[in-house]
Parts: sequence; structure tokens; C-alpha cells
Amino acid sequence: MRPLALGLVIGGLLCGGCAGADPSSGQQAFFRIQGAQYIPGPIDITGHDPAPMVSAPSAATLELFPGVANKKISGSAGPNSTAVLVGLQGDVGHWVVPVQDPDQNTLGNYTFSFSASFSPLTPAGDGGVVELIFRATTRDGQIGPAQALPMTMDTPQIQGALVISLTWDTEADLDLHVDLPSDGDAGVNEIWSRKPSGLPLGTVGATVDAGLQSGYLDFDSNSQCVIDGRRAENVIFPSTPPSGRYIVRVDTFSLCAETTARWCVRALANNQVFEACGQSTDIDARFPHGQGAGLQALVFDY
Repeated sequence: MRPLALGLVIGGLLCGGCAGADPSSGQQAFFRIQGAQYIPGPIDITGHDPAPMVSAPSAATLELFPGVANKKISGSAGPNSTAVLVGLQGDVGHWVVPVQDPDQNTLGNYTFSFSASFSPLTPAGDGGVVELIFRATTRDGQIGPAQALPMTMDTPQIQGALVISLTWDTEADLDLHVDLPSDGDAGVNEIWSRKPSGLPLGTVGATVDAGLQSGYLDFDSNSQCVIDGRRAENVIFPSTPPSGRYIVRVDTFSLCAETTARWCVRALANNQVFEACGQSTDIDARFPHGQGAGLQALVFDY
């Protein structure tokens, strides 16, 4: 089997864990914060000044899934805070998030908020628990005590020889489309919501093993704007998938009254991750939907 080779990326490229990634950029970290300053090295949880304190770090839900993007997290930092250090405990680096506005609920405090993503390879402890660590800082170098926010990493059975994932940040209906390597003159064989198996149409007498090897779509999230909150779809090949070129597209079936939907597509094989991110708007929802629909996001060879 050849390793994944990225042929084309539309949108921003992040290659977490790839050889040659700049360690100062945060691309090797399991936990990443959009638009924040990255500091190599684990966040320190020992030794501290008495203040400032971080209080009430929170997220809409404390449940995660591998590869989740644009997870909104917020909190409050004590008086004289100028920034908050945030890191995943045990990660290779951490981040600096500036404070924002005076906290209307706690006199003297300042609010902070950010959007974060977790690599599909993020390790979790017993019970799937991961801990985010927060430490408020002041302009003159004081660093307050560590405040932990435990979260649970829900790890659905998406392990496989090849996993292709789509995640997005709002309650829109996006669909993952994957074109499998072409089979001579047989035409395009595509996995999507209306054809969730990679077996060619009209296949007769296929075994379970043949079906698994051909790949399958695990879930059609927010289908027809029936909101399930998952905002994630995966095409999974539990055993060796067909060799050749794969084309991955994102179809904006409907924004379901949302303004936009920011999405990321990832291909995971042999502990390598290739990903591309983009944004869907109302214009994308106006295009035809069905086989062959969607914006091309990734092309790679397996």
C-alpha cells in the first residue's frame, strides 16, 4: 500500500502530525485554537501566583468527538488579566488567548472566548476524559493557578484502514461525497447519502467482507434539516480499501436557516492526517444536489 499523497486541496491546509511540520506553528498539537498565538511546550500546571484566577470555563457541551472543529469555549479571567494560557494537558504546546470585554456578571473580571479544534488522533484518558487547562496572566508577568475543564472524548467506531471525515460548525445540512478509484469503463463509483455503500450498483451476491472493504457512510447528519447536533459524517474502510485516486467533495444541501457553515474534511490512514477547511454560504446551497454534487475539497492517492 502506498502512503496517502495529497494531490489537490481547496481551502486551507492543515496536516497535523505530518513529517516536516513547523513545531512553532501548532500544526503538530492535538488541540488548536483558531487565531491564537502558539507556544511550544506543555502548559505548566505547577507553581503559580495567587492571582489572577480563571473562573467558569465552559462549552455548550462537554462532549467531543475526534476531529471536531470550531468548538466554542469561553470563560472569565480575574482582575488585571490581559490573556489566558490554554492547553490540552499532556499536549506538545499551548496557546495564548487575549481577554476581551469586562465581564458583566463578575465585577473586575474579563471575558474570553475562542474556537478550537481537536485532532482525530487526540488521546484520551480513562473514560475518554481529556482536560483543558486554563491560566490567567497579567501584563507584568503574573500567572495564576491552573483551572481544569474536563471534557469527554466520544470515540465512535470510526477506526479503519482509511477514514474520510467531514465536520462542520453550525446546524446546517452538509453532505460528504467520496468518489472511489475508477474501475475501467465502469464509471464513477461514489459514496454519499443516497448511496452509502461503495459496492457498485447492481452488485449481486456480495459478502459482508466485500461490503466492508468497499467502504460505507456511517451517518447522514442533520438530514433534511432534522437537526441531530452531530455535524459529522465519515466514510469508513475497516479493511484494505481499493487502491487509486479518491476525490472528496462537500455538498451544501441546505444551511437550515444558518448564515454560513465552516467545515473541515480529513483523510486518515497509517496515522497520517490530511485536511482541508472551507466555508459554505447561501450560494453553495443553490447548486444542484445529488450524485457528483459538491465542492471538491481533497484529492489523494491511496
